[in-house]
Amino acid sequence: MKAIPMLRILVALGLICAFGGKSFGHEHGHSHDSEISVQERLGYPADAKLLIIHADDLGMSHSKNVATVEAMREGVVTSASVMMPTPWVSEALELSQAHPELDLGVHLTLTAEWKHYKWGPLLGADDVPSLVTAEGVFHDNVPDFAAAASVAEVEAEIREQIDRALAVGLDVTHLDGHMGSMLATDEIAALYVRIGEEYRLPIRVHQHQGDPVADVDLKMKLANYPVNYTTIDGAPPDSYPDGMEAYYNKALRNLEPGLNLMVLHLGFDDPEMQAIMVEHPLWGAQWRQIDYDWAMSPATKAIMEEEGIILIDNRALRDLLRR
Repeated sequence: MKAIPMLRILVALGLICAFGGKSFGHEHGHSHDSEISVQERLGYPADAKLLIIHADDLGMSHSKNVATVEAMREGVVTSASVMMPTPWVSEALELSQAHPELDLGVHLTLTAEWKHYKWGPLLGADDVPSLVTAEGVFHDNVPDFAAAASVAEVEAEIREQIDRALAVGLDVTHLDGHMGSMLATDEIAALYVRIGEEYRLPIRVHQHQGDPVADVDLKMKLANYPVNYTTIDGAPPDSYPDGMEAYYNKALRNLEPGLNLMVLHLGFDDPEMQAIMVEHPLWGAQWRQIDYDWAMSPATKAIMEEEGIILIDNRALRDLLRR
């Protein structure tokens, strides 16, 4: 399988959705006469540099679970999202129950990219046949998923993932999509927004490459949501393998006032991850070890202190949206 092009996800369509008719400010955190910035609504100055450091893919493997929870409890990671259909999700949910303070969302999962390590829909292949291959597992790339997927079956499956997380007691704080699949088509993107509104949860909208939304009305709806990230960032492929730490540190040094998000993929460069991610150097075992090491480094915390960066989580945003 070819590596998926990495998100160099800046400003573009990075947004968190606010619901219930409330207005929380605009991109770059600039307050207008009749509006208050999200920073101020959260109790911070208008020029505050707020940052969520997010870990994707919780539940994918034991290594992933341990690394992510350690980085949330002892490092700089403030939020993560759980893949409900994956083999190690039960451990992730057990860890969430042991540490209820952890800020966790649902990483809506409709693809399975690894060569020998697969998963499929919670509803079962017979109930959502358009979402699976002949082997009964998710497609390994977004274009194939998008070409085959029935929007009705996508809706049924993502509802099942969210509802099952809620049913087992997960305090779901936000939604995001694995590999950008929730922006695979305009119809799926519109569904994603509608589901976020219904569950009253923040959603993360980003692009892997190009402009993910073609429909002008939908594009305007996304662009006009009242809480926008100033930046959404993640290490691009050209920063791997020896430049990722420098890339992240530069991003911290250049962080603007406003609401910012940095996306990491944590794990250990161990036999488990090496076997899962065979022939997949981008976002592979070494990549995830670098992310973990950076998130746990005292030097990272020191830069944040020097730059006056304030770490927050998605629970704060969710609770703000629900007021």
